[in-house]
Amino acid sequence: MQLAAWQLMACETVVKTVNEFQLVTPGLRQVGSSVRVDNARSGLRSGQEVWATTKGEPIQIAWEWTEIQPDVVALFDPMNILCNVALIDRDGHALARSRRMLHLNNVVHQLDWRSALGAARGQCIPMSLAA
Repeated sequence: MQLAAWQLMACETVVKTVNEFQLVTPGLRQVGSSVRVDNARSGLRSGQEVWATTKGEPIQIAWEWTEIQPDVVALFDPMNILCNVALIDRDGHALARSRRMLHLNNVVHQLDWRSALGAARGQCIPMSLAA
């Protein structure tokens, strides 16, 4: 089943310390992906990725990406990663948004999501058809 990034808003929040979160993130797997061509002339793509744990507590994370040049992709907005995890410090206090985003960015950069995009290059749909 393919999940869309907006579906994360309906997920139950899971509270984890930073250490607990780091222990479960190796279990994240791709559960949803969208790819579209933004400019027919350049052929550059953009899209969304949704990754989740398939065992244990349901952890989900999603982000948008864009192709800067053919086969070179980056996060579209590193400060806009969706995740159903509320990160707390060891004293039980919620992390500031900037510290939370730092940890989420680290997770995204550790995942092998870019290689899946190379395989999907032939499956792109023009932006005008994606809407």
